[in-house]
Amino acid sequence: MADKDPIMKPAGWGDINEVVNAPLQNVAGDASWLSVLCMWLTLPISCVQGVIGGLCQIVTAFMVLGCYCCQCIPQWLCCSAMGSVECGRPCILAPSWWRYVIGGLVALIANSRSRLALFIWEWKAFGEGDHYWHGEGFWSVTYKEVSDTTKANQKRSSSFACIQACTPDLFATNLIIFLSNDGSTDCEWACLRRALHATLLDKGAAWYCERAKKLKEYIATDWPSPKLEEMSDTERLRILVAKCIFYMVFGVWLDKEDAEVMARWRDYAAYFVLPRLVQRFLFNFAICKVKQLRIDTVGLIEKHKLESFIIDINNKMPEKYRRTPTVKLADEILFIVGFAGVGGTSAACESVGAFLQCKIPEEASAHLISFEKYPTSESMVAAFKASPVTYIKEACRIDPPVTSATNVCKEARVVTLKGKQYSLPADTLNQYVLSMANRDTSVFSNPDVFDPTRKELNMALTWNGAFGTPDEEKVYPRICPGRHLALDVTQAVVGHFVGLQDTVTSTNPFSCA
Repeated sequence: MADKDPIMKPAGWGDINEVVNAPLQNVAGDASWLSVLCMWLTLPISCVQGVIGGLCQIVTAFMVLGCYCCQCIPQWLCCSAMGSVECGRPCILAPSWWRYVIGGLVALIANSRSRLALFIWEWKAFGEGDHYWHGEGFWSVTYKEVSDTTKANQKRSSSFACIQACTPDLFATNLIIFLSNDGSTDCEWACLRRALHATLLDKGAAWYCERAKKLKEYIATDWPSPKLEEMSDTERLRILVAKCIFYMVFGVWLDKEDAEVMARWRDYAAYFVLPRLVQRFLFNFAICKVKQLRIDTVGLIEKHKLESFIIDINNKMPEKYRRTPTVKLADEILFIVGFAGVGGTSAACESVGAFLQCKIPEEASAHLISFEKYPTSESMVAAFKASPVTYIKEACRIDPPVTSATNVCKEARVVTLKGKQYSLPADTLNQYVLSMANRDTSVFSNPDVFDPTRKELNMALTWNGAFGTPDEEKVYPRICPGRHLALDVTQAVVGHFVGLQDTVTSTNPFSCA
């Protein structure tokens, strides 16, 4: 007799293994296995160029733009990353990407592994204007342009971090972040978002309020006698956050083994920004890890017999948008719950925990964060207790879990890079940088200073829109649907460590009373 009874799946559910192992999509010529082989064979040459480019801003600009200084030799554009993108990234131009991706890795390491510090470094490399180039598109940094983008309907594609996403092996297909919104109520994005909200994220529903009230008890039982310095134990903290998110979404408090599965969404965060060329250069090590994570995550739904949640969401959508088999929708939803819910909320808790101890978070840069207004841990804790919501929002403004987002230009654009104008066709990728917009001095005074009392705090675009402003969901159609959940969980977790008795229900104006 088998040790475990086989899990009985609902009719039409399907097999997650078939989903993650479906044929690859969007594989550029320069990411072919031939290109990868040649990159290995010429690695010393690419490394020399990449290291120089990753340490020298002028060389980085040259690797992207070609002969931008005088543009006297137009053919140089074909030896650049931008030129390769304009030509469709064919295999013959792959050398421009070999050195470019190595240069990007070197620049990240040189900037303390801080994404924000890297963004600022690259922005300076391209002339400190309104835009710079990274990956397959241009990046927008001003508050006005980023705010306008978050207020508009967006054209999207299967792209992430301004590069074509690796689907369906790394990213699930048809993720809600890949779907366009056109302002109608019957587009696929609107139908999926509406069904998700009604089933899993409705902060006004009785089930949400009941779970929010019980959350503190679960946390106290899971982590008795907490000490503030224990928040530096990120491995254990991530497991706790994973339990909280899963409970708030599905109503099940996971054991340690199951929670470790969900916590891996935070552990693997760095894997998702790597283009397929790099993934294959590393023999798909990261992709294999994430594929197994997606299989294991769906396995949790099957283990705890929670398929009804997914089936309900599928049935709430018009027939033309329903997923067949249903496990495809489970994969898409759980990807967002894991990547954004667990990963993003864990990052927020880690940042807040570090700030409370007057420490710089592991993935942040010390020269970009000032604690001058709250120089001691005691003053930090007092500030949190005075207003947990504003403290969390300010921590996420200055060290955001999500730094940017990708959309697609609906029309041709002209951007200035290194003092030269470049005409970019429609369908060029555009990354709008929330983390830099949140530091725009035209909106935020002393943006590097941590200050939860700043009057312009609600203008921060951290959650893909100004969270806390009037009619935020109407003004910012793509504002994060899980922002209240993230705030509630962060407040409950951190409140447990600082001894704040009333968390979530009384101090968070956005949650149930």
